[in-house]
Amino acid sequence: MKCMIVEDESPAVKILQKHIDHFSDLELVGIHYNAIDAFTSLQQNLVDILFLDIELPKMSGIELLKALQNKPAVIMTTAYREFALEGYDLEITDYLLKPISFERFTKAIAKVYKSAKQPLDVQYNSTPDESLLSSPFIYIKTEREYRKVLLEELLFVESIKNHVKLVTEDSSSITLMSLAEIEERLPRNYFLRIHRSFIVSLSHISRFSQTHVVIKDKVIPVGRHYKQQFIQWVEKNTL
Repeated sequence: MKCMIVEDESPAVKILQKHIDHFSDLELVGIHYNAIDAFTSLQQNLVDILFLDIELPKMSGIELLKALQNKPAVIMTTAYREFALEGYDLEITDYLLKPISFERFTKAIAKVYKSAKQPLDVQYNSTPDESLLSSPFIYIKTEREYRKVLLEELLFVESIKNHVKLVTEDSSSITLMSLAEIEERLPRNYFLRIHRSFIVSLSHISRFSQTHVVIKDKVIPVGRHYKQQFIQWVEKNTL
């Protein structure tokens, strides 16, 4: 199924691209940063799925939809929840609130497949929670090459300005990426963000309190904004 992204924010485009890459039968055929260019392209090319931001320069996503004669399946994306009702009035397939998680993205694609009566074909077993079994490593770019990082060896990820440092049992690597971007690539049953600057491997936590966790000799703080989800994990995994 051919996909097009219409989005004026580069980080959002990158997240959608990564999500699309996990589906073997989705093909990204176009990226446009404004609705006018997208409208021209849609007159000349057949597209099955349109990922459409609502707030765009020159012409809004809603205005673009109203101008289209033959609409593909439309998945709207926005940071503003209040626009959802207007989008549904235009018979869109789904509505995604930024930042878009892979789990929520998969549900939206499943709706498209259901309406097209096609089976869902994702390279993960079904959700990122199970990806440690089917894809036990990730590649990250370090300087001039890509390096494989085994997830079972990854201890924690630390944000350093606009980079992240991935620390394993034997080494560490730094790559140009935000913590939110690396969080999207890690299986949630195995990794948890506990601080604005840290994601930790749950299986490598040796001891913890409500204020910190310890992995090897590293003491990592639990941020107050992340404490509730950390406590929920603790309640599930303690006697």
